[in-house]
Amino acid sequence: MRYETIFIMARVAVHADHTNLGDIVHEIETQSKLTLSDTANINILETEILVSRVRNIKNINHGTQPEL
Repeated sequence: MRYETIFIMARVAVHADHTNLGDIVHEIETQSKLTLSDTANINILETEILVSRVRNIKNINHGTQPEL
């Protein structure tokens, strides 16, 4: 069996009680769970949340959320 590292990026929209973006990211990184299951040919050895980029809410607001 071959060992590889695969980077998976996930987009997650959240509604949070925090007002500070840093607090939101920290809580997601330390307390959220990302679950991937083994398949017939792949055993998942380890996962972690990697935050690489945060977009401005104005860029993704489509009129369904109030302006911040």
